[in-house]
Amino acid sequence: MQFIRTVSTGLFDKQKQIVNYFNYYNMAYISVNPYNDKLNGKFELISDNELMLKIDDADNAFRKWRKVHIRERAMLLMNLADILEKEKDFHGRTMTSEMGKPVGQSIAEVEKCAYACRYYAKNAEKFLSPRKIMTAGASSFITFEPQGLVFAVMPWNFPYWQVIRCLAPALLSGNGMVLKHASNVPLSALNIEKAVNDAGFPNHLFANIFINHRQANIVLGSPSVRFVSLTGSNRAGEVIASAAGAHIKKCVLELGGSDPLIVFHDANLEKAADGALIGRFQNNGQSCIATKRLFVHEAVYPEFIHMLKQRVESLNIGDPMDTNTYIGPLVNEEAVRELADQVERSVAMGAEIMTGGRAGVPGKCFFEPTIILNVPFDSPAAIEETFGPVLPVFTFNDYDELIKRVNDSIFGLGSSVWTNNSDIIDRISRDIDAGTVTINAFTRSDPALPFGGVKSSGYGRELSEFGILEFVNIKTVSQFGI
Repeated sequence: MQFIRTVSTGLFDKQKQIVNYFNYYNMAYISVNPYNDKLNGKFELISDNELMLKIDDADNAFRKWRKVHIRERAMLLMNLADILEKEKDFHGRTMTSEMGKPVGQSIAEVEKCAYACRYYAKNAEKFLSPRKIMTAGASSFITFEPQGLVFAVMPWNFPYWQVIRCLAPALLSGNGMVLKHASNVPLSALNIEKAVNDAGFPNHLFANIFINHRQANIVLGSPSVRFVSLTGSNRAGEVIASAAGAHIKKCVLELGGSDPLIVFHDANLEKAADGALIGRFQNNGQSCIATKRLFVHEAVYPEFIHMLKQRVESLNIGDPMDTNTYIGPLVNEEAVRELADQVERSVAMGAEIMTGGRAGVPGKCFFEPTIILNVPFDSPAAIEETFGPVLPVFTFNDYDELIKRVNDSIFGLGSSVWTNNSDIIDRISRDIDAGTVTINAFTRSDPALPFGGVKSSGYGRELSEFGILEFVNIKTVSQFGI
């Protein structure tokens, strides 16, 4: 769903955000190419009766699936990995046609999905094996059992990865899943469903559903649905978490971010500039864990900014189906308007555009890769999540002041630190208030590492052993002497 990601008011006051959110939930699922405005497809909402049948079918499939040995489940997940890898060009081009990501990055996303499937297929049996625990006067052990259906509510910006990183551990741990994908990527949702079925998973175990907000409450109210996994905006998180809480359903929420990238004076500046470029501008800048605030030490600021400006101005902008393109269109015109508004308000408060800044060039859904300097700490570019190719830059000298500024955010998803000083690495890895601290690389997720945030970036963890344990009943069994 095309959720509004801004936190403060801007062009939209809070009431309008809420109205827009509910409007998005009550429209058909429409896929439009943001590059050429061509209609890819339109899908009407399913009826309430159809929805209940899909939930019942998924629940029946789950009750059989939970009894299947984990090694057999793993084999099917391996099949899914093979299918995704074999069909990566097809899936990548579908993704690009729906949300504008450059096709090379789309294909890489599908490859990462296949990697995640294989990771869980190889490691899940170890993660979920019963564990004996020494206790006083009892023989005790812990088991990890499936719970039921997972309700996955997923966004458009990584239309395959967000689904697969939830699907792989959820199905492998013995659960079923119903997916409510974003309304502008229905073809991606249908393609994933077909790939799961082609891999040999039981019919109905994974079900894509085209529903609105009211119907989402029907899903949440079903006794068969035991868990909710949402990736999306903070507004979406508020609505879904509140509804899930009313039904006592467990949630994992991965929400917005305003990740800092910090360059110390002793950093390898060339590598740091490359990392800042990718960290901010890949996926057209539309990523929760993108670099959204750049902090550069005063001693290297002029040199580093010059390096970064050269790199940004060399980025190819245009047709996302062209493999030479690095910056394609944003997801829609609304995203462009919102980003332009954040930049304009920041400039009005004193920020300066170093490069870029134009909206609608070369097409109506484009926004030029932009660097903003002298950004006030209370401006939209500093405190809101800028969901597009705009990078605000700040300088620092004092460590304590840096940490204060870095942590002075409602978000706490990821962070990137560039330094060769082991003392700074040890200290800052503890001082940054975020779910992830990456040293000398841009922030990215890895199937082997837990991923998630703190504060308004959400709660719970995805990926790794910790991610799969979110989906199971951690059951304690203790036997005492008779």
